[in-house]
Order: sequence, then structure tokens, then C-alpha cells
Amino acid sequence: MVGRSVRAGSTWQTKVSGEVWIWLNRSGEGVIWGSEDRMYLRPGMYAIFGEDEEERWRWTRLPGEHEAEVVVVSRAWLARRLGGSAEHVHPRYAEWLKGGGKVAFTGLMTGPERELSDGLRGMNAEKPGTAMRAEARILEWAAVRLFRAGRSDAGAGFCHRIGRSDPVERALSVLSSRLAEPMDLARLGKECGASPTHLSRMVKQRTGSTLREHQRRLRVSAACEMLEDGSSVTEVAMDVGYRSLSHFAKAFREQTGKAPSTWRGGEG
Repeated sequence: MVGRSVRAGSTWQTKVSGEVWIWLNRSGEGVIWGSEDRMYLRPGMYAIFGEDEEERWRWTRLPGEHEAEVVVVSRAWLARRLGGSAEHVHPRYAEWLKGGGKVAFTGLMTGPERELSDGLRGMNAEKPGTAMRAEARILEWAAVRLFRAGRSDAGAGFCHRIGRSDPVERALSVLSSRLAEPMDLARLGKECGASPTHLSRMVKQRTGSTLREHQRRLRVSAACEMLEDGSSVTEVAMDVGYRSLSHFAKAFREQTGKAPSTWRGGEG
């Protein structure tokens, strides 16, 4: 799904019944909403939503370029693919697969979602074997998100309606909402239900990046948008948590390969 929105407006809607939609948002901002849930998406975020009873969901785009991969998964199809492996699925997910219900979750794309998005990008439905390759990518994602490593593993949860939010997803979400604040590992660990050391280790193992690296990426991503909107470099640096322009410029260059002033000049 690629396009440009000139002005905000409801540009897409669908009725969802007995299936789950996975929205992998590469670029652009907007809101996905149903009768009860509303989820705001920025670049690099994903959303999962679905219903057992027929419900209308909408995607309202904000102005700008948009690119996303959208995957529709039938609950019945996924249950059949699990077959004898269903006993290894986290109990909460197994309950959902059998009885259905409502799914509504949004978070930052980490390893599994990025791999799924990259794997689906550019696929040509007319080429032989495309459907099989797409199915393999989706099943690979489901194998990571639905299964648990052991009895004590809470699973890689994707739905707050099913269980507690995953500590890694929660940590990245908190960092995204507090760009201007210094990182407080003790506080972050407490909010995510894990010790600071364990949380840091989980984030690194699951995403391949440290919490500090994620914070820098989130800050620079927000800074890019602010610069494109015409804000000054000094103002942007302060807004995303940098008290030193030199530190901001260094972080920005390491992340984008360009200086903030160059990006602001329209070459980014």
C-alpha cells in the first residue's frame, strides 16, 4: 500500500470478521480505529486488529507519503496451520485461536515485524510461487509471536485483550512517549515488570539493539520530522532531549549520515 495523502480524511475502511489484520507501517502517520479502539501510527510502528463479530475498521491518513504492508490472517487458517503444535502455543493465544474475541494492539516494529515487512515488500502477486512465499513469511512471524520458549515464558504478546503487554514492547513504547526525558533504567524496569538488567538483556536479544540505541533512533526520527516541518535545529535538539547541540549533531549524523542543518535544508 503506497500513496500520498494531501489532506487528512478517512481513505480506507473494511469490515473485519473472524480474521486479524497486521498493519506494518513504514512511512506516514495516521489513525486506525474501530467501534471501541483507536490506535495512532507513526513510521516504524505496527498495529494488529480484528474481530470475531463483523465490525467496521477505518484508516485515517495524515498528509504525507505513506507506505505500509497489510497482512490479513484468518483465525481458522492459522489454527489449521498449527495442527499438532497448538499445545505449544501460549495458553492465552490457544484460547483466542479456539474461541476468538477482539484483538487490538499497536507498538514499535521490532525484529519479527521488520523481517515480515521486508520479506513482503515488492512481491508480485502475478509471479508463480508468490502466494507460497508470502505464506511462509507470515507463518515465520506467527512462530515467533505465538510460541513460548518454556513454561515460565510469558510469550511475545501482541494483544492487551489477551494478556499483559510484553516488557520489550512496553519499554520501546515508553521511550517513544518520553523522547525529551533522560533514560531512567530503574523506573523503566519497574514500569515494564522486569529488573533493569534483565530488561536491557531482553531488548538486546530480541531486537539486536540496546535501549540507548533505540532511544537515539526514536529521537532522531522525531527530529527529522520536526526539521522537515521547519523547526530550528536548536529547538528540535531541545525537544527530543539533547541539551548539547554538538551531541545532537553527532547522534543525528550517526543515525542518518547527514548533519541536521543539511536535513533541514531539504536534502534529507
